[in-house]
Amino acid sequence: MKKSMLALAVAVTAAMGSQAALVQAQNHQSHQSHGLKPAQYTLDESLGRADFSAAGEVGKSLEISVGFGSGAFHYHKDPANQFYAVTDRGPNIKCKDSAKLVGIADFCGAGEGAHKIFPMPAYTPMISKFEIGTDGVKVIQRIPLRNRAGEKISGLSNDLKVTNTEKSYANTGEQRAFDNEGVDTEALVKLSDGSFWLADEYGPSLLHVAPDGTVLERVVPAGMEADLADAGYPVSGKLPAVYAKRKLNRGMESVAVSPDERSLYFIMQSPLANPNAAAYKNSRNVRLIKFGLNNGELGRPQGEWVYQIDTPAMFADLPSGKGDLKKGKIRKQSDVKISEMVAVGNDDLIILERISKVTKLYRVQLSSGDSILNTELSRGAVAVRDSDSKQTLEQIYDPGAVGAMPLVKALVFNSLTDLPEGMTLATKIEGIALLDDQHVALINDNDFGIDGKPTQISVLPIMPKLVAKQSKLEQRLSASLIGRHTTGIYDQSAAEIVSYHPRSKRAFVVNAEAKQIDVIDLSKLDAKPLADPLRDSNLARVGRLDIGADLKSQRFGAANSVAVGGNLVAVAVEAADIAGNKKQGPGVVAFYDARSLKFLKAVRVGALPDMLTFTPDNSKLLVANEGEPSKDYRVDPVGTISVIQIRNGRPADVATELRFDQHASEAIRTFGPGADFAKDLEPEYIAVSDDSNTAWVSLQENNALAVIDLKTMRISQVVDLGLKDYGRPGNELDVSDKDKKIDIRTRLGVVGMYQPDTIAAYRAEGHNYVVTANEGDARDYWFDAADEAGCLAAGGQEFDVDDGCLAFSEETRIAKLDIPATHPSADQAADKKSLGRMKTTRYGYGDDSLIYTYGARSFSIWNEQAELVFDSQADIEKVTAARLGKHFNNTDNKNKGDNRSDDKGAEPEALAVGQVNGRTYAFVGLERTGGFMIYDITNPYGVVCHDYVINRNFEADPKKDLSDAGDLAPEGMKFVSAEQSPTGKPLLIVGYEVSGSTAVYQLQ
Repeated sequence: MKKSMLALAVAVTAAMGSQAALVQAQNHQSHQSHGLKPAQYTLDESLGRADFSAAGEVGKSLEISVGFGSGAFHYHKDPANQFYAVTDRGPNIKCKDSAKLVGIADFCGAGEGAHKIFPMPAYTPMISKFEIGTDGVKVIQRIPLRNRAGEKISGLSNDLKVTNTEKSYANTGEQRAFDNEGVDTEALVKLSDGSFWLADEYGPSLLHVAPDGTVLERVVPAGMEADLADAGYPVSGKLPAVYAKRKLNRGMESVAVSPDERSLYFIMQSPLANPNAAAYKNSRNVRLIKFGLNNGELGRPQGEWVYQIDTPAMFADLPSGKGDLKKGKIRKQSDVKISEMVAVGNDDLIILERISKVTKLYRVQLSSGDSILNTELSRGAVAVRDSDSKQTLEQIYDPGAVGAMPLVKALVFNSLTDLPEGMTLATKIEGIALLDDQHVALINDNDFGIDGKPTQISVLPIMPKLVAKQSKLEQRLSASLIGRHTTGIYDQSAAEIVSYHPRSKRAFVVNAEAKQIDVIDLSKLDAKPLADPLRDSNLARVGRLDIGADLKSQRFGAANSVAVGGNLVAVAVEAADIAGNKKQGPGVVAFYDARSLKFLKAVRVGALPDMLTFTPDNSKLLVANEGEPSKDYRVDPVGTISVIQIRNGRPADVATELRFDQHASEAIRTFGPGADFAKDLEPEYIAVSDDSNTAWVSLQENNALAVIDLKTMRISQVVDLGLKDYGRPGNELDVSDKDKKIDIRTRLGVVGMYQPDTIAAYRAEGHNYVVTANEGDARDYWFDAADEAGCLAAGGQEFDVDDGCLAFSEETRIAKLDIPATHPSADQAADKKSLGRMKTTRYGYGDDSLIYTYGARSFSIWNEQAELVFDSQADIEKVTAARLGKHFNNTDNKNKGDNRSDDKGAEPEALAVGQVNGRTYAFVGLERTGGFMIYDITNPYGVVCHDYVINRNFEADPKKDLSDAGDLAPEGMKFVSAEQSPTGKPLLIVGYEVSGSTAVYQLQ
């Protein structure tokens, strides 16, 4: 902490019975609001020392302090500088940690590590009221919890029969009796009648508590009330019975009340262990439930929703090494938990997710998800498409596949990125108090100081961000198919890359092999969804750009890309070289007037211009010249970037060429016959920053990104993208098309090269980010030969009757590699129906301990230095499996499920980024399986999957009945803003390569 940024307040000591609390405030210089300002306060109130001994062995002596911060709440009628907090059950230590913490191994006895040591068993959970003053913070009220007889209750374990429980051990080693009044309080709210509702993590249960601390009612899962019949307060079984399947000590840690006090909400800390602990460990599906309140009394449940917690990777920043990492590695999924919740409106909630170091606040509205209350999914198990057996909610990866869309959440605070300068948060934040219209107090659970940590209260000026008024802030984005144009041409690249001219309301679609650009009129587009989305074709072609006729030369080949900037249409056209190699000569960009469709000029560029884009300010056109080798690999042009200046809407006659020679590096994947760095790099796609100052280029085969400074017109760096570890939980994949099943799991020692195809750039929180669709690609070159003798004579490696003569291929099957017996997946790698079936490369990164595969089966977000910020991990693989079942990993031109599992899976290739209602979304097209994923990427540290949209009929054979097959193989996408849309709402235009169709989706 930077002391120059802080003013240390005077430490004050307040008398608190026989004990004292030391309160130290560290105030940041900031404006004052209602007497509050950004500050941090440390509380360290001693409970005395605890000595430990067992079986004649004397252990350590520990200083114990009060753990105030298991939950917090500001009552709206109190002054802004006052709030309540609640302790949990009291100081306790896991028996398995006894050697580390108290110096005695097996303190509770051999095999008793799952239980707890209570060094102060008489401790009573307590509500405390705090007041922040100019000289620090003080406790102004204490309310210990009591039974109906006025006796203080404990935090000791209950004797439960309907679910698992844990034993309690004294600090002298003997087991203590169960206490059916014991509770582990973790959150609280106060009502206008002065009573409180508290959440109990252990039961789990809700506690209604009188103003003096008397427990008026404990509400538990149905069936548990009989176990607690001898408690000295009323116990009722109003919670659904399934909640008894909570993971021990992962019950209910959050409770919230609506502003009108008619609704009480609670959310579980973690997924239920339903049907077993394995489900809890791997699940992200947490249950949130809403009860009616009537004059403070709990009514009937009114809804139950699924809330999906983040993956552990989203709590760390790997480039900086900050956040929740364990020895530099990502934590486990079961480490992620929910520790607090507060209502900012009726059915409008802020939810706290954390691991330890990082605290994230998400805003959700219950109207954004499907209630599962009283459904079979809530009670038990349901049939699913990706498994032969029924699955519980906790076993299901994608609840949307069974009609239970999770709540949509929006990240509104992230301690990893959003803390005021000079401030740090304590670990294990568990309390939120909304103090006034500017300030929020966050308080940690210090576990009673057993590990030496004090309670810390941080007052942050983040309230405006939490409650910002934004249109449909947390609503799910929907995509309705409202327009289609069909060519009737199957598998001939009749609809590939798409672009849009806002003034004429026309789409421009690459018809590659016809050497034409189809012009489609969208001006009369009806906003109504199509009645027959598979067959309807309501959009008309109103013109064509005839590239072949306009260029008047046989050497020009296919049109590869199209872009619109201002009133210019630019088309990338490949060309043959003087030796007749079809793609290896200098290509051209053909320019047209977007209004009249008149041909303007052609500008020479590099070899194989594969993609082009205008800068946002329309001052330049950037062209990615891929420079692929010839089929016989004898000619390999240099991969380059061409820049064509645009002045007053007119393109320059000559392009500037940017080369990669000066960036040669052994860190960049360079391979192939006679590999030369500049020739080996193959620019695939370009993205440009909003300010038109920086461009990024995907180098797909090389697994790299290049960065271009457009102000100096220089390539500033080429960055290797690294490898994706398929052995890490969260990165699971299916590797075989021969095992006759969906088998998505981790593979130790197997890594993926990201190898992005389409990329896009956007700006968030003041920084530039690059989004990549990680398709993957292999070099596999065959040329024509009459027979084997002719093939070998021409320098070929082998002859195939169907494919011809092999010039070069990096590709092989894993089973054909010489895998060491010590490799962790050696047995699977040898199995030709398992991992051995998967395609791999002969040219990895030189580490023989790793097996390399193509692509990452994901989309990623990188910072402007090309460092990984977010990866969707196995999300695409798992969502498509859940939605499509037997059609999972289907290819694009025939219906055979699982047949792409051995080869890049669904293949995320197409990509578009755009804003809808102030939020930024990524649309990721899946080339092989079809359809596209929708992700909210407004904050790259809080990415949320919204949906998977597909318009494909897997029962129709596209070769025989293309008109009934739907849209196959999304190749290009274009986002159209609401301001430029003919319907007044944002659109997504998609070109489908195999079906030759163009689709228009309305987004809302």
